[in-house]
This record gives sequence, C-alpha cells and structure tokens, in this order.
Amino acid sequence: MIQKLAGILDGLYAADSRDKIVKKEGEELIRVNLMTSAVALMYEKIRTIIDYKEEHLLRKSAIFRILKRRFLESRDYQKISENVLKELVSAGYLETNKYPESKIDDVAKVVEKYDLLYSGVEGQKGLANALNLYDWILGLAACEIEEAIVPANKDRVFVRFLFEEMKARTEIVSQTMAESEKNLQLYLAVNRSLIKSDKPMLEFLILKLWHPDWQNNYQIFLPQFIDQIYQIKESIDKQINHRLANKLLAFCRRYATMVIILREVIYDDLRKAQELVNDQKILESKIRAVCQKKYSDTKHRLRTHIWRAIVYVFLTKMLLALILEIPFDMYLLHTFSWVAAIVNVTFPPLLMILIATTIRTPSEKNTQAMIAGIEDLLSGKVPEINYIREIKKRNWFTWLIYNLFYLVSFIIPFALIVYFLLMIKFSLLSILLFVLFVSIVSFFGVRIRGLARELIVLKKRENISGEIFDFFTLPFIRMGRFLSLNFSRVNVFVFIFDFMIEAPLKIILQAIEEWLAFFKEKKEDIFQ
Repeated sequence: MIQKLAGILDGLYAADSRDKIVKKEGEELIRVNLMTSAVALMYEKIRTIIDYKEEHLLRKSAIFRILKRRFLESRDYQKISENVLKELVSAGYLETNKYPESKIDDVAKVVEKYDLLYSGVEGQKGLANALNLYDWILGLAACEIEEAIVPANKDRVFVRFLFEEMKARTEIVSQTMAESEKNLQLYLAVNRSLIKSDKPMLEFLILKLWHPDWQNNYQIFLPQFIDQIYQIKESIDKQINHRLANKLLAFCRRYATMVIILREVIYDDLRKAQELVNDQKILESKIRAVCQKKYSDTKHRLRTHIWRAIVYVFLTKMLLALILEIPFDMYLLHTFSWVAAIVNVTFPPLLMILIATTIRTPSEKNTQAMIAGIEDLLSGKVPEINYIREIKKRNWFTWLIYNLFYLVSFIIPFALIVYFLLMIKFSLLSILLFVLFVSIVSFFGVRIRGLARELIVLKKRENISGEIFDFFTLPFIRMGRFLSLNFSRVNVFVFIFDFMIEAPLKIILQAIEEWLAFFKEKKEDIFQ
C-alpha cells in the first residue's frame, strides 16, 4: 500500500507543478468587464437548459460553439483566440484575472493548425467533403484548446494508475485482437469510466496516441492527415465502436468509482496527503468522510439534473410537439381531447419525479466495500484475473431466431400501451407523442439513475421482478436513447439560440467590452 500510494503522490506533485499557470513578469491577465460578464453568464445558464449536457462537458461544448461561430470569420488567429478566451471568462468557464495573455498564443497555434487542416481538406477533397468533416475537425480542435488552456496532468496520473491496475486484473480473451488493440480498448474504457470522456475526447486521445506528431510537430503529419483523413477517421471510429467497448466499460466502472473517491481523499489536502501513506486508520477515516460528502453532493446533483431534464424535455420536445398536436387534432381530425393533451403534458414530468423518488443513497455496506476496494487497489497483492471474452459469433439461423424474439419483446410493451390509449380515446398523433415523451423521459431517467449508481461498488443482485421490469422498460429506454441521440441534432431551440440570439448577443457584448476599455483609457488620461 505504501509504495503504490507514494507513487501516486509523487506523480501528483510533479503534475501539480506542470498544471500551475505561469505568468511572466509584466504580463497582463485576461479580464472582462463585470457587466458584460453577468449578461454572458446568464445567457449560458439559460442555454444549458435547452442543450442538455453533462457538467464536465460544458466548457468544451462552449469552446466548440465559439469556434463554430468564429472559425470561418477570418485568418486572424490571435483575434479568434483572444475572443475564445474572453468569451470563456465572461461565461464563467474560466476565472477572470487568472490566465495570462500568453494563453492567447497557445490557443492561436491550435486554431491555426486546425484551420490549415480544414483548408487543406477543402483544397484537396472539395468544399462538400470539408463541410462534411467540419464538426469532426472542430470537435478535435475544442478538445485540444481545452487541454492547452486547462491541462489535466493530475487526472492523467489517476488514469495511468487505474489502467495499470486494470491490466493486472484483466485478460481479454480474443484470437483476432493484437495486444496493442487490447491495451487501447482497456485504456479507452478507463478514460470513459474515470474522467467520463465523450466521443470527441476519445477521438482526440486516439489521434494523439497513433500520431504524436500532430501535437509535437504537426507540419510533419499535416499532409498525411489531409490525404488520409477519411481512413484515419474510420479507423478511430472503429476503435470507439469496438464490440468489446461496453463490456470493458462495465468492468472498469466499479474500480473507477474507487479511484474517484481516492482522488477526492488526496485532493482534500494534496500537501498533507503524505500522512495517508503511513497511517491506514487516517486513510480509512478520510475515505469514509469523502464517501458521506459524495453521497450528500450526489443528492443535490440529482435534483439539479432532474429539473434540468424535465425543463429540457418540455422545451425541446413536448412544447414543439404539442404545438403540432392541438391544431392537427382540432382542425384535421376534429377529435381534440383535452384529456390526451393534459396526460401528454403532465405524465412525463411525473414519471421523471417518480424515477427520482426511487433513487436511494448508498448504504454503509457500500462504504465498507469502498474502503476494502481502495485498500485492495493499493495493497500490491497479486489480484484475481477477470477474463473478458469476445461476444460469440452466432450462425445466421440462431441470429435470426434471437432477433425475432427480441423484436417481439420490443413490440409487446408498445402494443400494450397503444391498446390502452386507444381504449381511452387517444388520437393516433396523441398516442405517438405519448410514446415518444415516455421513451425520452425513460432514457433520461436511466441516465440520472446512472449518476446515483456511480458511487455504488456493491455488485447488483439480479432477481425475477427486476428482469420483468427490464423486459417492459428496455424498449422505451432504447427508443428514448435513439430519439435523444438523433433528434438532438434537430433541436430548433438550439438553432434559435446559436444563430438568432448568441451570434448577435456576443457581437454586441464584444463591442460594449471594447468601448468600455476605450472609456477606461480616456478616464485614466485625466489623472496623468
């Protein structure tokens, strides 16, 4: 235990020094006006309601939006970078008076790199292909810019630690996968489970691993990247969508939870963390205290996520659909039902609240298991090997039979709901909206329940009632997932905010910011 924990602390002390923001003598810090910052902050709060994203992804998402708006404005990379940083500070994603202006140069280099990539693709493969890859390129750029502004070296210490532990505890049984591919899949699962990496973050991670020149000396790799961009993207996507990805993620999650708690214990006072190495009782006491705090914080987070999800679903899905339902039923079918409209408006939020009330705080047993698990990770003992096997390939007949059964099990719950709604005189459109709303809310409910389960390390017990419940709810959850992933791209409210509100608002705020800076200069002239 002493050796492993001491190794983690040594890595963190080194990472902490690398993460520190270095300000050169006489260098100005990036700051914004309080008035424009208040407006920008309020706008971001409103926008996060209609564009639902996990909290740890909000800053990267904001960088992506700013780039999408600014990227094609001009080739003045310094100006684009300055605007990116100032908008992030105004919106509260970065602290004001903390980041030196040299950060503008760091971001400008990244912006220039991805502009050259996009321009090269457009010149070699045509405008249509470049536009097809536009969001993908900007997604990579957003990841690299966030890394340039806020390097996460301390997080990488825990990623390396968990990866080494998973390697020691896991054996991937496959006749087709090379050792390098097994390691990559395990590394991706660790990043997914520990720091909640999304698809662009995983894409950028693989790009760095496979082509380190892209970060170190991009001019060397740029011509090859432009020439083979589709092959590179396809290879990356293949690894992200690997058939073993979900299995490895499920295995890593339990251990990732333990590392997250250990990380919080150490971060509580990094400089005094050395005492944990020599006293196991202090370590246990700290783990217990952090667990209780996490349980309490999770309750608060869940309430926030629940209300955000309810408002998001209502504004972006239900409100738009009801605008269509009322005139359709009233003027085309002449069978408008207030009962159906009220049910469609009230049932999804009530369902979300019902899901929320069934979420329980982890028990004392879970805390004990957490302590034992962390001590096991740090013990240095030879761990038990877990064998992860590839999904068996089935012949066409077995595949057909299983999928037919799955299709039937998928249809039955929908058929029962449709039959019941027809019995109480719902129109076809009202039924469709009800099924869509319930599916989307069910999916969000599962995601929110997943937040609560992030702190649970006790293995879930399977029972018959749970299997029956899953049988009837899984189709709605899968449908909700499909709708959320695909229809989120057609979020009319996001379009309105991005192009009709955000673009002119940020232009006005930038103009006010520059005028206030000019006014301040004139004011200072008086006292010279």
